[in-house]
Amino acid sequence: MARFRETVRTLLRERLLDAAFDAVAERGFDKLRMAHLAGAVGVSRQTLYSEFPSKEAVGEALFQRELERCLLGIQQGLDAHRDDLRAAVEAAVGFTLTLAGRNPLIKAMLTSTGEDGLLPYLTTRSAAAFETATAMADAYVTEAWPEVDPVARELAVDAAVRLTTSHIVQASASPEESARRVADTVVRVALSTGHESLAPRG
Repeated sequence: MARFRETVRTLLRERLLDAAFDAVAERGFDKLRMAHLAGAVGVSRQTLYSEFPSKEAVGEALFQRELERCLLGIQQGLDAHRDDLRAAVEAAVGFTLTLAGRNPLIKAMLTSTGEDGLLPYLTTRSAAAFETATAMADAYVTEAWPEVDPVARELAVDAAVRLTTSHIVQASASPEESARRVADTVVRVALSTGHESLAPRG
């Protein structure tokens, strides 16, 4: 019975966050109202407040959920190409650019611009999000390609993060083309110590 109640609560929480995401994407966080959120899901305000005691709590949970989804997709892109550094970077960057293009909250989180009502979350947590993504990429490259020089690895990871952010803010090409360009740059930086096995294909 306890497990059933927990499952129901989890489903309710996801429905509330889905409704909050739709409302924020359409009208912005400033215009999100708890009463409207409860009505959209068909629950009482008391039920809503028992799950999220404030609008700020909704914003915090929404930010965390979208961030986790983004980081999971990046990790999956890297894991799918453990034998090919260029392909791994291209997959991870392509996923991020595509997601940011269709998800306004992800774009705001990765650029710290856009949704004014979410600025308290963006300004205090975007740096932490980048640190997490950078640490993830660094750990991945260290494990998958230990032959890469540590200095070159650090520079390559930093380049990947900064270039990806730049392409999100000022998209000048498709996500696929931008991802290829970023991957080429990252691999060339990693190759600065002469590891030809990591060279770009073609």
